[in-house]
Amino acid sequence: MSEPTPQDSLRKSLMPEDLFRFRWVEELSLDPTGQLAAYTIKQADAESNGYHAHVYVQRLDAGGATRVSAGLGLAGSIAWSRDGGRLAYSWSEGSRHSVRIWTVESGATLELPVDGAPLGDLDWAPDGERLAGVRWTTQRREEDSGPRPGIPAPTIKVVRRLRYKQDGVGWVHDRFTQIWLLALKTGALSQLTDSECDYAEPRWSHGGDRIAFTGVAREQNVDLGQGAIFICDVAGGAPHPLLPGWVGQSRSPAWGPDDRMIAFAGHTHPAPTNRRIFAMPYLADVATGTARPLADQLDQEVGNYAISDQRKGLSNITVRWPAGDRWIYFLLTAQGATHLYRVSPEGACEALVAEPAVVFEYGPAAGDRVLYGKADPRNPGDIYLLEKGASRRLTVLNSWLGDRWLAEPQEYWYDGVEGAKVHAWVMDPPGLTKSRRHPLILYVHCSMFSWDFSHEFQCLAAAGYVVAYFNQRGTTAGYGQAWTRASEGDQGGKDFQEIMLGLDDLLERRPYIDQGRMGVTGGSCGGFMTNWIVGHSDRFAAAVTQRSISNQVSFFGTSDIGPECTLGETSDDPWSDLGALWRQSPIAYAANVRTPLLILHSDEDHRCALEQAEQLFAALRWMEREVELVIFEGENHGLSRGGRPGNRIERLRRIQGWFQRYLGTRPS
Repeated sequence: MSEPTPQDSLRKSLMPEDLFRFRWVEELSLDPTGQLAAYTIKQADAESNGYHAHVYVQRLDAGGATRVSAGLGLAGSIAWSRDGGRLAYSWSEGSRHSVRIWTVESGATLELPVDGAPLGDLDWAPDGERLAGVRWTTQRREEDSGPRPGIPAPTIKVVRRLRYKQDGVGWVHDRFTQIWLLALKTGALSQLTDSECDYAEPRWSHGGDRIAFTGVAREQNVDLGQGAIFICDVAGGAPHPLLPGWVGQSRSPAWGPDDRMIAFAGHTHPAPTNRRIFAMPYLADVATGTARPLADQLDQEVGNYAISDQRKGLSNITVRWPAGDRWIYFLLTAQGATHLYRVSPEGACEALVAEPAVVFEYGPAAGDRVLYGKADPRNPGDIYLLEKGASRRLTVLNSWLGDRWLAEPQEYWYDGVEGAKVHAWVMDPPGLTKSRRHPLILYVHCSMFSWDFSHEFQCLAAAGYVVAYFNQRGTTAGYGQAWTRASEGDQGGKDFQEIMLGLDDLLERRPYIDQGRMGVTGGSCGGFMTNWIVGHSDRFAAAVTQRSISNQVSFFGTSDIGPECTLGETSDDPWSDLGALWRQSPIAYAANVRTPLLILHSDEDHRCALEQAEQLFAALRWMEREVELVIFEGENHGLSRGGRPGNRIERLRRIQGWFQRYLGTRPS
């Protein structure tokens, strides 16, 4: 642990309002020739209380980047044509949507308006005349009666599928994501798929006669509910499964060079499963409809599972196979970091970028060139190029952070339950003096903590708190499949014990922590654990629970992932063993709560419905406990990552204010 320097005292600290200064890498792609990098940069906008995202193109041999998108809107779904001569991207400006085609040689942009829902997840046909994409599409049944003369139209929702709402999207009872084709010469749209299934990730074959894509059913207790890959002849015919006998999940198809093979990410666990089952890279034989694992020696999760408040998406479970290349690329989460890997069709596997950092996006091209985005605790993300085993940095998007004091996480491991080793970090505040006592905020996680940048952690450390966080058993990824599944059916059991063991260990390591001024907070399953902790311990002087779970019984039927998640997390369902779910519900222990509790929740949270917060608040308020409920209007489960900027800032201010009220910020 380093001592503060005189220079540290001259630097400003991060504040919630600094949200407006960040520039975030959203997407990136390397053109097939390996000469041009395209990427999108997003920024918060105070005037609209929203965001703008623009497309930039940079020649790798010439330095600076050029912005190719005009206007004030949101760009996404960037995709290079097969010859690298054109770049397509989706564009949304208010309620107006389009697909734009930028030409490298002339710099001209063709705009094709898209009426209704936007078209995203774009992929070029090899002939360059069409794009495949995904859009929300209303599905109507013949038995659904429409408006009739003289009779007012009904205002109803007819629900026939289990997942009838989705967090961040809203009610989807009558609409599904379908594959559409956009003709570039005419701007005409034609629908390729048409069923009550959600289709995504369209990928044209190299021959241009077929498209592979994923389909996910709304019923999670069938294998299609986990996701499966389909193939469809573009000239006509119904989609058929790539792997007819496959039991488990398959997603992210990537055609091999001769269209005889498709690489994908998946697993072989029968439904229903929850988020704790690892996906791995596989290779499918298109003709036989069979698949084999490519890297089963890796007991880790394909994708980026590092949770951060810097990116809206929670994971990046993809495999990519650049045309003309023998290597298949993917991300791998391991011990709080996300690495860039590649594997050959024969199974030779190697790590390309493996650092205490998070590779959150990547775009390979043939010839050992890979574009990738990387973040670490002092940088929310920049773009790098890997070539012939060496990396060079292409962007410096947040140079202003060089004038800010930033906490440096100190990594360590401690002994958990039954001798297990638990990964942990601690961040000290500026100007820390070991001879004085400092307040602590313990973060308990949703999914996993990582080497990513956290605006929230930095703001709290800057305010004067020691900030600590642990990856105890149940962590979503990074420590092996057995570790991730160790908390199933034992929510609030050994995972809670390991957190408290970690707290005891931390107090021995950091005797300058004031044990009378400790706070605890977390969101989602971290909110569950916060609720559980204050119902089972009085060691904390204040707590903030965010987008939390309080009642496993009602969570089953009110969350968009409730059925499979409840069964996977608690190992039962309400009608089979009501007692088991109640025992694993924090609200069952509400009478034990003496810790002042701030409850933060969003009214459009379909992952952990508002009723979870309302139940907990009502119980504690009825018992005259110190509790406050703050509801963010019009926000969803991802408020901290993608909510309106004003609400994101207010959320951080509310957390800081609550802890300041009960813990103070100054050393004593």
